[in-house]
Amino acid sequence: MDSKKAFDIIYDLLEANENDNYYIDFTPFTFSNKKYFELEEFLDKHYKKCFSKKVKFIAFSIIYNYKSYIFLDTNSAEPIYPNLMNKDLRNIGLDKLASIIDKMILDNYSALNILFRNGNSISLMRIEDSYDTYIFNLSDKEKVKIKDLIDHQGLFFKKL
Repeated sequence: MDSKKAFDIIYDLLEANENDNYYIDFTPFTFSNKKYFELEEFLDKHYKKCFSKKVKFIAFSIIYNYKSYIFLDTNSAEPIYPNLMNKDLRNIGLDKLASIIDKMILDNYSALNILFRNGNSISLMRIEDSYDTYIFNLSDKEKVKIKDLIDHQGLFFKKL
């Protein structure tokens, strides 16, 4: 898939207000406490690497289970990987892809988009900076599979 078509699909999925959009979280509930900042600092220091490892497992499971296309987000003013922009990264190797995912999560940098065929539809896993990982446009059947994969990693699959 060429990058123009991929980004048309990505932006359509990001803008759609569908019921089948989810995010991956590290707790089963949402924090509303004003002191959450203290916990967030602790998690960044002690848990973020673990979260990144789990997201990589989920992402790699998706790309090896589904026909997929992977693109770095193009909205960064100064891309850290300029030579990889507008290229499908599906076949760059797991070590390089793991390094890019770590950069997105650990260094709070930009986003990585994984488009994957879901029957006749295309779904999106979007790994943004820090703990923001989203999944868009899942069929009911695929929702069960993806939820099982996320549960397997000890994370939580929540509706947006």
